[in-house]
Amino acid sequence: MRKQNMIRKGMSVLCVCALAAGLCSCGTEEKSEEEKILRVVTDGTLYTDVEFAARFLEGVDGEIEVRIQRLPDDKEKREIEIQKLRTKIMAGKGPDVYLLESVRENAAEAVMPLLENPYQTMQSGALASLDEFMEKDSYWEDNTYHEAILKAGQYDGRQYIIPMSVLYYVLPRPDDMEKMKGDTLQEWMQQAVSSDDFRLKQAFYGLALQTARWIQPAADYEKAEVKFDKERWKELARDCIQFDIDVQDEVINSDIDSRFVFKDSMEVLYYNEQSPLGLQVVPDIEGRKMASIMSYGTVGMSSDLKQEAYDFLMLFLNDRTQKYQKEHSEDSMKLPAFYGYLDKSFTPVQENAFEVWMNYPSEEVLQEMQQSFRELDGAYFLTGAERELFEGLDQIAWNCSRPGYDWSAEIDKLADSVWNTYKMMVSE
Repeated sequence: MRKQNMIRKGMSVLCVCALAAGLCSCGTEEKSEEEKILRVVTDGTLYTDVEFAARFLEGVDGEIEVRIQRLPDDKEKREIEIQKLRTKIMAGKGPDVYLLESVRENAAEAVMPLLENPYQTMQSGALASLDEFMEKDSYWEDNTYHEAILKAGQYDGRQYIIPMSVLYYVLPRPDDMEKMKGDTLQEWMQQAVSSDDFRLKQAFYGLALQTARWIQPAADYEKAEVKFDKERWKELARDCIQFDIDVQDEVINSDIDSRFVFKDSMEVLYYNEQSPLGLQVVPDIEGRKMASIMSYGTVGMSSDLKQEAYDFLMLFLNDRTQKYQKEHSEDSMKLPAFYGYLDKSFTPVQENAFEVWMNYPSEEVLQEMQQSFRELDGAYFLTGAERELFEGLDQIAWNCSRPGYDWSAEIDKLADSVWNTYKMMVSE
C-alpha cells in the first residue's frame, strides 16, 4: 500500500505541475466572436444538477452554449478520460468551470479525482482568482454562507475555490442520554469508557472510521508546515483500538440502537420527527469541529469566460433561478430552480438552504441542524494522506486480533508514514 501511495503522490505532483505549465503557456480554443461556449467538467453524481443549471443558463441567455463533460463512474474509463482531459489542460484548452466531488476517506473504493490535491492546485496557478467577481456580487453582502468553510478555498489571501457541500460527524443524543462534557475527542472517549450509559460505548465502537478527522487541518500549505501531531494521533489510535477490543463482545451481543451512534451530517435527514434528537458536533484532538469538503466549484485560469463561469457556479448558491421563476411564471415549468445547494448527499454550505435540503422538517429539527452547522470551526479538502490514514488504521483494526500481531508498533509506522506524506505535499 505504501508503494501505491508513493506512486499516487508522484502522479499528483506531475498533475499539478502540468496544469500550471499548460495554463500559463498556451492560449485557449479558437472561438468565433459571436459564440460563447462555456465548457464544464463535472463528476457523475453532480451531473443532473449541472445539466439543469446549463438548461437554465441557456434558457435565459441565448448567447451562451453550455457543454458538459461528465467524468465516467467506471474506474478504467474514468482514468483514461482524466488523462485525456489533463492533456487538453496542458495544451491550454481546459474547461471554464470545474464542479467536482471529493472522495470520502472511508469510501469502500477510491476513484481517481481530476484534482488530486486542491491545495496544490490553488498554489499552481491553474485556477482563476474569484475575488474580483465576488467583490461586485451582492450575494456576498448578505448571505448565510459559513465563512469558516469559505476560507478553505483561499490561498495567499485570494479565493480560488468555492466549497459547495460538506460532511461532518455528530453524536445524536436523546434527552435521557448523558451529554458529552469534554472539549476534545480524547476527553469524549474517556467519558465513554467510564460512563454507565452503554449507548456511549456503542457510539465510540468503530471510531476508526473517522481516523482522518482526528486532526485537521493536518498541513499548512502557505507556510509549508506539517500540523499533523504524530504523538497525539498515535495515543488516540491506541486508545481507539484498545477500546474496540475491550467492548467488542459486549457490543456485538447487544441490541445496538443505530440512532445513537456517530453519524455523518447527511444522515440527520432520516431522523424521526416525532422524537427530535440533540446533536453534538464531534470534535478532533485539538477540540476543533471540522468538516470535510465534499463538492466544490472553481474556474479555470485558461477560461476566456471567467465572469460567465463564475455566474454559472453561483446558480447553486444564490436565488437567481428562484427569482426568475417568480418573475416569469409562464416559464416556471420550463426552467429549473435551485435552492442554495448543489449536492443532496451532503450538507449545504449556507443555512438558508437547510429547510429545502431537509425536505421541510419541523422547526425544532431544523434549528438543531442549523445550530450544529454554526458550531463548525472550519473545513478541509481530502487528499491522499487522509485516505492513507483511514486505510492504514482500518487494516490494523482488522488484524489486531491475530495472535502475535503488534498493532501498537504498526500504529507507529502508519503515523510516521503519513507525516512524511504531508511533509512531501507541503514541500512540493
